[in-house]
Amino acid sequence: MTSIAGKSFLLNRYLGELRNMGHQERVPPSASSEEVVLLREQLRSLSAEMMFLRQALGMKAASQTHTNGLPHLVTPMQADQGYMDPMIRESTSSIPSHHNSSSSGCSCGTNSQLSPYFLPSSSAGTGTRDPYTELEDLVHMSGPLTEEAVLKVLHHRWQRGECQTRIGPVLVNINPYRGIPTEQVLQHSRHGHHPHLHNVANTALKQLIETGTSQSIILSGATGSGKTYASQLLLRQLHELAGGGAETESFKHLVNAFTVLRSLGCAKTKHNSNSSRMGQYIEAMMSNCSIYRTKLHCYWLDQSRVVQPPQGERGYHIFYQMLAGLSAEERVKLHLTGYSAKDLHYLNNVTEADDSERDRIRFDAWRKSLTSLGIHFFDVMRVMAAILLLGNIQFIDDGGFELDIKGNNEIKSVAALLGVSGVALYRGLTTRTRNLKGQVFKSLCDAQSANQNRDSLAKALYCRTVSAVIRKVNSITRHNNTRHYSATSSGSDDTLSNDSLGCKPMRHQPSPVPSKSSTNQSSTSSHSSMGDGFISILDMFGLESNECNKFEQLCVNFSAETIEQFYTTRVFKHTQDVCRQENVHCDINVEYCDNTPCLQFLLAQDHGLFSVIDSESRSLDNTCDQLIQTLNVKCTQSNGYYTSALENSHQFTIKHSSQNITYDASDFLDANSDVISDDVITIFQKRSCNFGFTTHLFSQELKTLQGGSPKGLLFRISPSPPRECSGKSETFTTYSQDLVYRLDSLIKTLDQTQTHFVRCIKSNNKEEPTSFDSDVVKQQLKSLQILETVHLITGGYPHQLKMSEFVRRYRFLAHHKRLRGTSDRLHDDCKILLDCFLHIMDNSNLPYVSTRWSLGTKHIFLSVEAWQCLERLRDSRRDIAAVIIQSYVRRWSCKTKWPTLKSVLRSGPKRVQFKEPIYEGIQSPPSSVSRSSSESHRYDVVQDSCSMYAIDSSKPEPPPVPKNRPFPYTVTSSVKSADFPQTRIMTHNFPADCKDPLVKKGELILVMGPCDTDGFLVVEHNNYTLKVPHQHTQLKPTGYTLGTRI
Repeated sequence: MTSIAGKSFLLNRYLGELRNMGHQERVPPSASSEEVVLLREQLRSLSAEMMFLRQALGMKAASQTHTNGLPHLVTPMQADQGYMDPMIRESTSSIPSHHNSSSSGCSCGTNSQLSPYFLPSSSAGTGTRDPYTELEDLVHMSGPLTEEAVLKVLHHRWQRGECQTRIGPVLVNINPYRGIPTEQVLQHSRHGHHPHLHNVANTALKQLIETGTSQSIILSGATGSGKTYASQLLLRQLHELAGGGAETESFKHLVNAFTVLRSLGCAKTKHNSNSSRMGQYIEAMMSNCSIYRTKLHCYWLDQSRVVQPPQGERGYHIFYQMLAGLSAEERVKLHLTGYSAKDLHYLNNVTEADDSERDRIRFDAWRKSLTSLGIHFFDVMRVMAAILLLGNIQFIDDGGFELDIKGNNEIKSVAALLGVSGVALYRGLTTRTRNLKGQVFKSLCDAQSANQNRDSLAKALYCRTVSAVIRKVNSITRHNNTRHYSATSSGSDDTLSNDSLGCKPMRHQPSPVPSKSSTNQSSTSSHSSMGDGFISILDMFGLESNECNKFEQLCVNFSAETIEQFYTTRVFKHTQDVCRQENVHCDINVEYCDNTPCLQFLLAQDHGLFSVIDSESRSLDNTCDQLIQTLNVKCTQSNGYYTSALENSHQFTIKHSSQNITYDASDFLDANSDVISDDVITIFQKRSCNFGFTTHLFSQELKTLQGGSPKGLLFRISPSPPRECSGKSETFTTYSQDLVYRLDSLIKTLDQTQTHFVRCIKSNNKEEPTSFDSDVVKQQLKSLQILETVHLITGGYPHQLKMSEFVRRYRFLAHHKRLRGTSDRLHDDCKILLDCFLHIMDNSNLPYVSTRWSLGTKHIFLSVEAWQCLERLRDSRRDIAAVIIQSYVRRWSCKTKWPTLKSVLRSGPKRVQFKEPIYEGIQSPPSSVSRSSSESHRYDVVQDSCSMYAIDSSKPEPPPVPKNRPFPYTVTSSVKSADFPQTRIMTHNFPADCKDPLVKKGELILVMGPCDTDGFLVVEHNNYTLKVPHQHTQLKPTGYTLGTRI
């Protein structure tokens, strides 16, 4: 640190000398212009090197400063506020002003004219600043736009604690692995820590109100990049703005729902210790600018983890949490006494020690949340315990007539937990019913088939339990909201259709239609007035590549490719296609990665991968070898997207958009079939099952069976209509068919909304809060096409508006008499508004920016800088208009109240008689205030009333205070109120969240009276006057009141 301080001192001295040189520079007359330019360039280069060295020393010092073992973010070394390179000042001041442009577009200067160290901002010219920390938008980057430059900016901002950076309308969010834990995001009260994410939610809500178009916020990125964390922040912000806040019952219901689903749907993987294994589509339904319902759509793609977690990974969190959190008495009831994770077959593939205390704490919170949702705790626990014990049941073929069982105690425990008999459970798992041409045949299963039935039952119980929880979560609807979103909104005629990055407006948008395997029923959300619609948040999977990739990884990667194609279509294709259609020349042609050929290979009708897998899955007798042979024959013409593995006959490789991934097809047919036989389901009929919850889980299938015996039907593990083994092909739906259908419905819904993209990046693979792995981040920058996005938004026209809507939105720029206002003169009106806009920019003190625009045949195309400037001017104009409206309203209010106030003032001040309170041991002196005529009249009335009821009015003392009222009360205007001051006792520390409270629990306080704020009292304690919540105090039961006469 000493050497760094010395170097910093020398640099400060050199900077001072350089500044003096700049102020004292005088070029001799004999010097040529080339020498002057050369000298100025050398001084500019030297000053830039000095500034970067100084910042580097500040960053190095910051990295060496630690607090509690974590890096302490040191404020960057502040530059001398009086220092500014005079050549830079001269170059910035000599930039030509904005000039009028033609309809073919203009570039009013470029960012290269600005110094790379003084970026455009509202505080430009105030002094030297950190060029990276204040660079909140990569659009304003100067110099060459390269991957290294983008990485350097993100790294520098991450070191300063700034993990969110904009690219125009797109937000880049880096997961720093520090801050509030994910499970506490929704209920945490800290605001302003993620301003850019909050701004995304604000923008979505504002555009919904202004345009009537539903909004979608799409989060994408690799596993562990913080998508779930960001989605929780966005959801909380939406409820703060339009849902009544975090104290409403509906939001608390939502917090409990996510607490329950987090344990049921998350697991520890090699890439992420808290990986969400369910894709989530969260839909906040709006009515009258307020959220009345929040609905969840879950995409369950990792069912096999219930029975067979990948090697080195864990099962779902709930299993480990319940083993750590159940009491000894509860373990006895659930038949789990003596069992640990190592003793259970479904959980014993991980050797590392678990954090039992953490799991116990989370299980307690999970228990409370589940009960708050109205779901019986022991109903769910019985199912979870049965799933764990099912894994310890193993069927063995010993050559006899029936299969032998390894785990007799476990099968009895499972039967008792599920409310069925042990014999019925054994018969259901070991018997197979077939239906051949209407004839029903029963046969015994072999050991392998019986064990598969056992695993299918475990997966079906788990998936259907999660499905029941989601249905319960979606059952709540909030009506008659009292709090509405208040924002500066344009009038009803301001129907903006902002095609920002290819947004398509729509008035009636349906929710994504779920397939037969949907975990929750979906409804239609339509709206016809402003403020009605929905704001959705999509948290879907990213590409995954493990050592052994199975069918689940194929489905996950297909989902990731689908969402990535939607991003590519919206951001790249649509923007450039609209420019070409309207003959608008764009200065840059971005070459981006299009994953459409990969999706076409996966979804082709006859030769596509999913088509081949589906056709092979229709026959239960097909094997993995036959599947691989068919794939090798039909997928050879995939243009390199399919490659068979030579070293392993069961593996093949798919060329995805960002990398090649090898899959093991050994489980593809069984996982894609995803079936459970009716022999297992008939066990849970009401006549033979005394546990109603399990009967409810299979209610649809039992209704189809009509309470009879098995008929040879196969059902999906997830809830779905039945299908026969030998049925027609159109009735045979597979897991992949359902997934394709659901994703297609989702994309159709997203395509009809206005989208906002958040690209999530993880800073390292080890989840360390102090590590920024440049290689890991660079790989994600490539897969997310961040550099291509920067190029497109910087050099293209990401914002397109219809001319009529542009005129309506920005008509304030010009006097209304200058505008024609007719549909055939929209082109001229747009030119007038743009000329006025450039004139305003020339005459303003705003920093210089590039304001490129171009007029097409139907749309006007704006650069991101022009759009931002127009929006700033519009917001400023609306703020001024709001202030003017408020002033007129207040004037009117005062004018209407003035006659009454004037009469009160003319009548003179009223004399008020103060009655002294009665304290124990203190007598009130006689009042020295003389009675007026009106008071005398009231006194006569009192005397008459006393004589009528035989009350002695001459008695100076009031009636005795009842024993249950230790303090006197008076009645004023028919309202009972306590006299003050009075002594109370604190029941809580104040402040409650302070380590050293001002007032501790149990201390006596002197209450001087009620506070202006409802629910608070004015308290004097230790020479301090405090505002203490009324519920934190209680009356002292005995003793006298401390105080003085009033």
